[in-house]
Amino acid sequence: ALKDIPGVPQYVEHCLVEVEPGKVDDTQMYRQKIYNSTQGIYRTHVRLVLKPRARPLHEFRTRKELVKALRDIVLIEEHQVLHRDCSLNNSMIEDIEGGSRGALIDWEFAARITSDDMYSAGGTGTIPFMSISALKDMGKLNYQYSEGMKSVKERKLATDHSTIQKMPKIRHTYHDDLESMFYVFGWICIMFKGPMGEERCLEDVDRDPDNMEMWLTERWHGTPDEVRQKAEAKHYFFQGDSMKACIGEQFAPYFQKLVPLAEEWYDLMREKRMKVEFDEVVSLFDKHINALPDEEDSDELSKKAKRLGDGKEGEDDPSK
Repeated sequence: ALKDIPGVPQYVEHCLVEVEPGKVDDTQMYRQKIYNSTQGIYRTHVRLVLKPRARPLHEFRTRKELVKALRDIVLIEEHQVLHRDCSLNNSMIEDIEGGSRGALIDWEFAARITSDDMYSAGGTGTIPFMSISALKDMGKLNYQYSEGMKSVKERKLATDHSTIQKMPKIRHTYHDDLESMFYVFGWICIMFKGPMGEERCLEDVDRDPDNMEMWLTERWHGTPDEVRQKAEAKHYFFQGDSMKACIGEQFAPYFQKLVPLAEEWYDLMREKRMKVEFDEVVSLFDKHINALPDEEDSDELSKKAKRLGDGKEGEDDPSK
């Protein structure tokens, strides 16, 4: 289903990882089976060789390349296949002849779109980038599991390795994946200083102590036990009257030119109650891509290259 789709890596070869000669690394050896939980899935440790080679999305070279890559990733989703884990670490940039394009890796939990939009709960996203709907559904499953585990019978069933448990399902649509890409975009613009993966230390950012909203990335990030709270935080982000201002206030200086794109995307999702369509998002990207220069001031790239050349990568930089 994914063969020859631009932006999807192609399989070359694989090997099974062995913990000792003849013994393949399998989570069944050390993971207790938990009823109605993704932890009940057994996995085999496999190393894959894929092509082509790509770089992480946050190692973009210009603002235009970043926005084009985001658009390319959105276009991948139009092929009637859900990725179901659109996140920062799965978003890449592939260098091709004449330029680059966005790509997605880690298609382990991808699925063809079904008529009922119901899929296994296993592998449903990475919490900071999960949609509000997916977080709510995972929260319901967590609650049902905790209630079920109150009985002795359920606790016994949970640790019974001989009993095959059926993985619960949750609803997931392309709207969820499109929403995830908004969080990926926002995460990059807050957590990085600029191109080439230059990280930003939020603790060192000079902010007005009388007007300090929690960083959006802190609102979105959480543990599996906090999915319901994270859903509420994201819901408030889109429905709270004062939250839109956080975009311009929290984006790093380098990304201020992308605030209009972020705010228009925000408005679109808020207006459509997160049910935006591919053509709406792609049209928004195209509008801003056309307004961005192909080349830009290379100071950020030059400073990055100099630090790498001098062996000073990772040292404190006065610019935030």
